[in-house]
Amino acid sequence: MVTADYSQIELRLMAHFSKDPTLIELLSKPDGDVFTMIASRWVGKEEALISSKERETTKRFIYGILYGMGANSLAEQLECSTEEAAQKIQSFKRFFPGVSSWLHEAVASCRQKGLVYLVVISVLSLFIYDTIPLMLV
Repeated sequence: MVTADYSQIELRLMAHFSKDPTLIELLSKPDGDVFTMIASRWVGKEEALISSKERETTKRFIYGILYGMGANSLAEQLECSTEEAAQKIQSFKRFFPGVSSWLHEAVASCRQKGLVYLVVISVLSLFIYDTIPLMLV
């Protein structure tokens, strides 16, 4: 029997593809909560001082960025102004430049090719990866 832990799989794939050294370092630490560690680094506070709300906001923010949310959608998700969300996006991109570059390259590639490639993980076929092109609308 094979078991797998998909803990933060999207975040780990983002770190892998972006090659962002800070994100890779944080995900490589065996102890601690990754979202607390990211929040701590990002806002410059000790991990012990990161509240559960700050951790949850960081988690929602990161997944929002990963899935392409802009300032308007992030503002709704984070219950803040669009300007504040835009500032958070810029701050995140400055702090994690590898992620910023990777996202920019991915969008540019999609626009150039007119399609997106998704990696689909099939649990039933035990980690067989299929690449499926989807047309951009």
